Amino acid sequence: MKRFKPKAIWIICILSFIAAFWVNEFNLDHLPASLIRENSTIITNDDASYLRPAENYLATGIWKDNGNTMQSHFIRPPGYGWFYMSCIKIAGKSNALNLLKFIQLLLFSCSVYWIFYIANILFKSKRTVYLATILYGFLPFTSGFLYYTLSEGITPALLILYVFLLFKAQQVSILRTKQLYYLMASLVLAYLLIIRPQLGLFGTLLPLFLIRDYLKYGVGKTILKIAVFSLIGLSFTIGWQVRNYNLTGEYVGIHSIYYADNNSIYRQPLQEQFNFVGGWGQEGAETYEYMLPMWQAAIKGNTSQHFVDAAIKTYPKKVIDFFGYEKLSNVLKNYQAASLNQKPFYEQNLPMPLKTTVIEQELINEMKILTNEFKSKFWMNYYFIAPAKIFKVMAFHSNLSHYIFQHTYRGTLFVEALRILCFALHSLVFIALLLSLLFLKQMDWRMAIINIICLIYVFYLCYFQRGIEERYTLPILPLLIIGIFNTGSIVLSRLRR
Repeated sequence: MKRFKPKAIWIICILSFIAAFWVNEFNLDHLPASLIRENSTIITNDDASYLRPAENYLATGIWKDNGNTMQSHFIRPPGYGWFYMSCIKIAGKSNALNLLKFIQLLLFSCSVYWIFYIANILFKSKRTVYLATILYGFLPFTSGFLYYTLSEGITPALLILYVFLLFKAQQVSILRTKQLYYLMASLVLAYLLIIRPQLGLFGTLLPLFLIRDYLKYGVGKTILKIAVFSLIGLSFTIGWQVRNYNLTGEYVGIHSIYYADNNSIYRQPLQEQFNFVGGWGQEGAETYEYMLPMWQAAIKGNTSQHFVDAAIKTYPKKVIDFFGYEKLSNVLKNYQAASLNQKPFYEQNLPMPLKTTVIEQELINEMKILTNEFKSKFWMNYYFIAPAKIFKVMAFHSNLSHYIFQHTYRGTLFVEALRILCFALHSLVFIALLLSLLFLKQMDWRMAIINIICLIYVFYLCYFQRGIEERYTLPILPLLIIGIFNTGSIVLSRLRR
């Protein structure tokens, strides 16, 4: 590995910490008080499921949120909650959030070095290495969630740490040291999976690196290393699933938000609604805008046609023409009826029956039929146009989530210039990811594999999940920033020929 002057990168890391701290504190000062928790972090709708289990565990010894259902024991994987609980134990409840955001800032600034190290291995140009590092460290589109109590506050840094440790293991020649780095990488992977299971796709890097490193020592030794380190990487997730199985007597999945006894809006009919409207790429936020008021009204006894009309108003004309307004209206009325059937359980704070009620099962079947008919009639839209539309929403934005950039100072010359710059870079990293498919053979094998996994992850978000939020792609953004320079260098070298 080339040795650049060490002082420069540490100065960049420190300045990145200061820049991220200043931007996020400045943003906090301009937020409405109703959006701030304890003058420290930004409130989100997901906070309860991330933070309450840790607080309840410390108070009662039981890991669950405040719900009265079996699902309340496992609504989210516990990784981020463990992090928050550790902050409470170290700093006390009153200072836990301040410690939490300090650690998130520290992880971010450390990730600047990890980016530098990886880029230093991949790129010959010193200028390219520093440019990639500085763009990641100083542009605020990479640090927008550091003051949130969400998994995205730490997963981008942890993912790049995992990749850094794999690169480090591959670089050293002393077997004992190599094994130590693989052990650390496996432990980071284990923690990543118990925070954001979808990032498990990147777990495939571990055996691939091990094969490259150990195959020369024999197939048997390689298989043993893969088995041991993979088991370590899966250990937290296996333990969590065993715990949940012991509670319920069944496998509950990695993200059981629609578990049967859930007594909120998050029941299977809502999931089926997302599946239906995802057919034409309706954004999740738009779906919530009409489904949440419809459910909230129905659970209080109000099943007005007004809510049904507001929902259908968002549907494309061709969908309304094909199915007919009356059919679509009847399905949504049945959703209201199913929600009304949930009302007695909701009012008494009781879990829903584990066996789906007849009225709800009939609704689920109706909604599945709608989705299947849409797929059959508008197959081009479902399989190609909608995922492309979702990719467009996912890729082409500035990723500047701070309130100061979207509200307080939006329209000012500096902020608009910054938004254009971040929009251009964020868009280009995704375009470069697509273009990388054409140049995989010309790439370093490690970068080629990373690009393939990132593409699979993006495809999963566009095709299967379809309910995209900008934070879902944040964990892979550091890798995409490295990737754009990798792909860009290949394209430029071809153009110069």
